[in-house]
Amino acid sequence: MTILFFGQPASGKTTLAKIIAQQISNAVHIDGDEWRDITKNKDYSKEGRMANLKGAFDMALLLEKKGFTPVLSFVAPYEQMRSYLKQNSVANYQIYLHYSGDVERGRKNYFVVDFEEPTEDSCLLKLCTSELNVDECVNKINTKLRNIYG
Repeated sequence: MTILFFGQPASGKTTLAKIIAQQISNAVHIDGDEWRDITKNKDYSKEGRMANLKGAFDMALLLEKKGFTPVLSFVAPYEQMRSYLKQNSVANYQIYLHYSGDVERGRKNYFVVDFEEPTEDSCLLKLCTSELNVDECVNKINTKLRNIYG
C-alpha cells in the first residue's frame, strides 16, 4: 500500500503525512522537499517536476515491494504521474489537500500554475485544510482507511 498526499505548497501535505506515517508500523515517509534535497533536483519546470516525481514514485514502488508502506507528500501536480503511481502500486490511496485562496500560508513562489485538479473519483479523499483542523483531517483519513482495511 502506498499513500500519496498531494496538493499545492502549504496545503498541509507534510503535516498530515507525518502523522499518518507514525500510525502505520511499517511506514516510510518521503517528503517532496527532502527528496529534492537528496536528488539535488531544483528544476521546477514541468519536465523537472515530472522527472522528480518519477524518481520518487519509483523509490516508493520499490519500498512497497519490500513490504514497507510509503507515505508520500508531494505537490504531484500532473495526473499523468499520479496515474503512473496508481497503476504500478499494489494499492494506492491518493489524498488531495487544498485550501481557500484567501488564506496566505506562504510558499506562493512554488505554486504550480498548470496544476491538474483531480477528478472526483481519482482520489480517496479531498480535504480543504482551511475548513478542517489537523485532528479533523486525521480522523477523516483514518475513517476512510479503516473502511478499506477494516
